[in-house]
Amino acid sequence: MKVNLFFILLLCLFSYAHADQSDVKDQNLPLIPSFPGFELHGDMTLIDQWHGGFSHRFPDGANSLSSSYENSYSSVEGLVGSYDFGQGTKIISRLEMIRGIPLSAAGGLAALTNNDVQRVMFNRFQPYVALGYISHTIDFSGVNSESPSNEPNLEHRSENTVQRLNIIFGKVDVLSMFDPNTYAHKGDNQFLNWCFMTSCAYDYAADARGYTYGLGTQLDWGNYSVRAGYFAMPILPNQLAIDTSLGHHAGANLEFERRWQSGAIRFLAYQGRMDLTNYSTYLNQTGVMVQQSPKYNAKRGGAGINFEQSISRYVGLFARAFRDSGTYESMAFTEADASYSAGLSFDGEAWSREGDNIGVGYIQNQINSVRQQFLAAGNYDLFIGDGSLLYAPEQVLETYYRYRVKKGVEVTADWQYLQNPAYNQYRGPVNVFAMRLHLEF
Repeated sequence: MKVNLFFILLLCLFSYAHADQSDVKDQNLPLIPSFPGFELHGDMTLIDQWHGGFSHRFPDGANSLSSSYENSYSSVEGLVGSYDFGQGTKIISRLEMIRGIPLSAAGGLAALTNNDVQRVMFNRFQPYVALGYISHTIDFSGVNSESPSNEPNLEHRSENTVQRLNIIFGKVDVLSMFDPNTYAHKGDNQFLNWCFMTSCAYDYAADARGYTYGLGTQLDWGNYSVRAGYFAMPILPNQLAIDTSLGHHAGANLEFERRWQSGAIRFLAYQGRMDLTNYSTYLNQTGVMVQQSPKYNAKRGGAGINFEQSISRYVGLFARAFRDSGTYESMAFTEADASYSAGLSFDGEAWSREGDNIGVGYIQNQINSVRQQFLAAGNYDLFIGDGSLLYAPEQVLETYYRYRVKKGVEVTADWQYLQNPAYNQYRGPVNVFAMRLHLEF
């Protein structure tokens, strides 16, 4: 831990020393004058995270969060390139490199504590193509405007008059399209827990890195939006290989959004189909590992609500509620059948620190009765399973302070308090601490 934190501090100081140069650059100038439609941007995020030992009635199980002190880190570097062909058509690509050591091999919790953690990670850099898609926008209004505003400041929001249809196709990130929220979403400048970047019960289509192939559409009409998408599932739950038989196995998504000047509400539903294990088959057995169990063609789906509201110029409120159905294992996200979250976001302008931000949020995850019986019998899910279970909802309280050093350089201190990790009253509570450095250039 000390080595990683020392590295973060050194890099932060280096970035501070060079930040003034980047601040004076005109961000609107083309990167290559002979190709005015081409843009290239980079980012880097370093996270150092640790927890101390905690109480546990029984020894750690095969998929337990380690009850001893642990230190983990993640390092993600990204390079995004885009080319605007004009007439509403763009091509976008993102290359990533990642390395790291997750807490307890990225298991032992439904509410994983680092949203840069991937299910397949090693302590060496792994480069890959994260995104590669074509985007085409048809403008019905004749107004050259940006996407519907997510500006949290009430005074800066304007009435939305956009009328357009956007279509994307290729390798995509489903969370870049569905379940957005101004105060809690996937990114590098807000909460760290998985269950704040989206609902943990939203088992959206993705490989083990969070990306997939498919088609997505969004219709914006004034203060309303409708999103729909059809995406490929992994061949096996939470693995890298993608199932290309889209006519047989796929995930479908549909979302409706209503906006007003100070907030928005969204209704999201999805259904996925792939080969899965049914927990009810193994309730009279013990020692069963779900990843080694036979899998059969099955459906898993759910629906939920996502809400945000600016309470004042500097304070925003958010909340999500989502529930899944069925008795099958999780497909591509995490081990939750219902998830609820809410919180507040405080803008640093309130204390004369533009770019700073404080977030406070609460999460409660639940699993259905069949999955409870499966784990209580001494069986093991893909990423949770202590060998014994006294069930209670998994709960998380998270708070962070994001400090903007300079434009493009941010440092965040984060604390998470975990109650009933992996739904087990026999274990915890656990305090998890983190430092994050995020750079953009």
